[in-house]
Amino acid sequence: MLYTNPVYQALAWSLILPFAAVNAALTARNSRLHTELMENAPPGITYRIPQGTRSWTSSSASGSRVTTTGKKLKPVHVQKLHPVRNGRINPRSAAVALGAHQRRLGEDGLGYENISSTNAYGTQYSTDATWDGTPLRLLLDTGSSDTWAAQQNFTCQDFSGHTIVPSACGFASPQISGFKYGLTDPIEHMYIQYGDSELVAGPMGFSDVSVGNLTVKKQQVCLVNRAYWFGNNMTSGLLGMAYPSLTNAYLGDKDEHSHGENTVEYSPFFTSLVEQGQIDPVFSIAIDRNASTGVLALGGIPTGVSGLDRGRTVSLDMIITNLINDPDTAAEPSFYTIIPDGWYYDQTTNAKKYPYIVDSGTTLCYLPPKLAQQINQAFNPPGVYLWMYGSYFTACNARVVPVAIILNGIKFWFNPKDLIYRDVVDPMSGLCMTAIASGGTGPYILGDVFMQNALTIFDVGDAKMRFVPRIRY
Repeated sequence: MLYTNPVYQALAWSLILPFAAVNAALTARNSRLHTELMENAPPGITYRIPQGTRSWTSSSASGSRVTTTGKKLKPVHVQKLHPVRNGRINPRSAAVALGAHQRRLGEDGLGYENISSTNAYGTQYSTDATWDGTPLRLLLDTGSSDTWAAQQNFTCQDFSGHTIVPSACGFASPQISGFKYGLTDPIEHMYIQYGDSELVAGPMGFSDVSVGNLTVKKQQVCLVNRAYWFGNNMTSGLLGMAYPSLTNAYLGDKDEHSHGENTVEYSPFFTSLVEQGQIDPVFSIAIDRNASTGVLALGGIPTGVSGLDRGRTVSLDMIITNLINDPDTAAEPSFYTIIPDGWYYDQTTNAKKYPYIVDSGTTLCYLPPKLAQQINQAFNPPGVYLWMYGSYFTACNARVVPVAIILNGIKFWFNPKDLIYRDVVDPMSGLCMTAIASGGTGPYILGDVFMQNALTIFDVGDAKMRFVPRIRY
């Protein structure tokens, strides 16, 4: 869907007017805070602050969208997101990646190391696309950059690398036969092995890729000819939305894929759209309650999202969290991250500051262990930790306390309906799972339960994360 009506544009871009003013004292404070946090990062975790290069944060009073330099902004393209649920763990969520990381480090205590298929069932989202004219659905992934699809006659493997029936990998039809414009020159291949041992690999070439009415011609992509994959039988590949530095292209046809001299950085799909001038360097995601549906807006923010409280829009520095030094994966998973001011619950404010990953692929919110415990114990009856699930549970009709995360001084409230998952019941106790879990040593996560209470804006061009609260809807 393309928003070109000036009325819609004026309404949507009125959200970003508060972003124009920058407080110098706040910037200096954030700089000190970032330095301190990066010096005390957990083992195997690094934080990076990207540099903003292109701002789109001003709008004329007449409704015409312009940049701070007077350049007219481009239309916003909105795509419906399709929830993907298969009753299994979401292997590409931040919670699962951090769980594998913490288990590898042998960390003790409550955290992602106890992650289970119950609390990590986070809904994934897909979008409609076309690949050289062939319609298909691709998983949306903000934690990686490459775009790939399963190739016809691909080899499906099991955990041990043995060939098994292709249907076991769960790729939907259609699958792609070849590249419209041929292979890369010199020859390159993509190889990604995720922390949970999923693996995709194949040659790289050039094809026309479209999402909605946006098309990148001769986009560098991969056709996966070898996979160990937990598919859903609804999608044929994946659309990465992260930075070019996170692409996984390597020189040669298949053998050498360690990060080093043979690594080749290229422009992934979102970056190509920006470089070709088709969109402004921003995208946004809105998820509706119970992960029932959502929208992806390329080049800006959508209209028609219910419950937006535009007067309380906030902007935070974008931080990139990387998981490094993992011998089980050739890729370094990376996630968009922010540093909130703290949390508010039951008339109590906790102002300790930690990095939080913003991840639509994770169901719950994962907090520091003591804070997660305090919030759950404030419920009536108090929540109890069930180790076999790695989550807190309480009575399904429990009275929840007001809970909010504080972003730049603004409380983003969680709808009480979202704080207890009444469809996740422990059969022994009859208790229901809560939405607040322990994240061990961190970094921590704001999952679907947060994102369905806010419009999330990834302002890549300005290196900012922006959020608009959604009041009860």
